[in-house]
Amino acid sequence: MGRVFTAIEALTEKEKKLDDVLVLLTEAQIATQQSFQETERRFQETDRRFRETDARIDKLVEAQMETAALFRQTDARILSLVSAIGELLRNRQ
Repeated sequence: MGRVFTAIEALTEKEKKLDDVLVLLTEAQIATQQSFQETERRFQETDRRFRETDARIDKLVEAQMETAALFRQTDARILSLVSAIGELLRNRQ
């Protein structure tokens, strides 16, 4: 009988340890899932920020193209003005 009680006590102790390990594993799984959710949230935020940055870059490129066009127009006007001044000076002589 003593051996049976000793065996039952040993099994009970091992069952308790197993339960403790299962609780630990369950807590670790929950923490892992929470980390994955947080990582997913951060990826989504990063994607959103990349889209915003891309939109800003597109606007900047468009503004630079408009500025370049304005510079070309200004250059043409200056060239025309210089030409007109040169013509005026030639006509005065």
